[in-house]
Amino acid sequence: MGNQISVDPDRLEDLANKFVLCLSKIEEEYKRLHMDLANLILTAPPEYRHCFYHIGDPWGTGNQLADLLNDMEVDLRMTASKFAEADSLVGKLYKLHEKYGAMTALGALMTKQLAFYGLGFTQFAKNADGLFTFRHMGILHQLSDAIDNSKYRNLTRAFLSPTFLSKKFKDVPFADLVHRKIAKYLPDDVVKYTDSSRALFKGIRKNTLDSAKVKSFLTTGSKFAKTNAVATVALTGVMEAGGMGLKISENYAKYGNNQDVLKRENAKAVGNAINNTAAISVGSIGGAVVGGALGSLVGPVGTVVGAAAGSFVGGLVGEQAAKLTAGLSEKVALAFKEPIHQGLELVKGGFEKVGKVVEGVNKGVDFVNDQIKSTIADPIGKVKEGFSKAKKTASSLIDGAKDLFGKKLSFF
Repeated sequence: MGNQISVDPDRLEDLANKFVLCLSKIEEEYKRLHMDLANLILTAPPEYRHCFYHIGDPWGTGNQLADLLNDMEVDLRMTASKFAEADSLVGKLYKLHEKYGAMTALGALMTKQLAFYGLGFTQFAKNADGLFTFRHMGILHQLSDAIDNSKYRNLTRAFLSPTFLSKKFKDVPFADLVHRKIAKYLPDDVVKYTDSSRALFKGIRKNTLDSAKVKSFLTTGSKFAKTNAVATVALTGVMEAGGMGLKISENYAKYGNNQDVLKRENAKAVGNAINNTAAISVGSIGGAVVGGALGSLVGPVGTVVGAAAGSFVGGLVGEQAAKLTAGLSEKVALAFKEPIHQGLELVKGGFEKVGKVVEGVNKGVDFVNDQIKSTIADPIGKVKEGFSKAKKTASSLIDGAKDLFGKKLSFF
């Protein structure tokens, strides 16, 4: 007996599509039966209406069957996706790239932060009370004063980030905004959270913890978390919205002629995007707070770098947690499939255009997968085939050159 199972994901997906068609017909039928029964009872003579009291409710019975088919369709399509993913060598390489790509992005962020502190643009030092203070490099401080007192103040702030034009940052010096642009936190927030975290750990270690230290830690930690939350939710939301858009575009390309399947798959895409954004953001924000607190043992620089590392780890944890709630979010979204579909139909043209591109990419991926598999199965034959094609191409070029020089340049 072989040790591998051969499964065609397309056959599984076709079966899932048939489930959806059956599900739609069952929903229409039990709703119609429910209305017919209700009308029959209303039009029946009063003395005979009691005869219908013990008849089963088509709505409840049909709804139970619809729920069962709904769960089976979700599981079946998920199984098809898993088999398709396992069968795609290019997909595996892409997943590998995704993981290491995220690690590379984290490394780039921390390297940028360390370079900023290493070059001394912002420096931290302890005062006589053992608490941290900060000051900016002289040239950055002078540049900040010059910009803040010039007519280009708003222009330079907008160049750093349009959000720096808001009322919240109205009185924040330009040098502090530069620090926030690199480190993601205002230097004063970093100092306060570092001091309160170190005081909390010291209180625990020496058994001198009191309510004031806990309150200070929670206050500064919540502000630190809030700063991270804005960036994390925005970044995660944009990424998930992009992925959702591509999935919806792909759905229009695949199921454009099957409205029942299209509505369900688009609703699932929206539900998963919301679910992932919530789970990853919560994990990332919590990780940043914990990582920042642990990093504070090294100092303010450790607080910032620890927050970056904690945010990354928390995001990974949130990503795994999102998988546990994915089924629930899909079911909730399916309950709103009609309004979701109506909203998407308003921008249907854009999704269809992108869908054609996605469909072309998917076909390209399938072609590459086939080429890789055929090469692995018969590497020698594939090399010979390559040489044969190269030989034919070279012969064609030589014949063309002979024709050019022999006929068109015959005056030589």
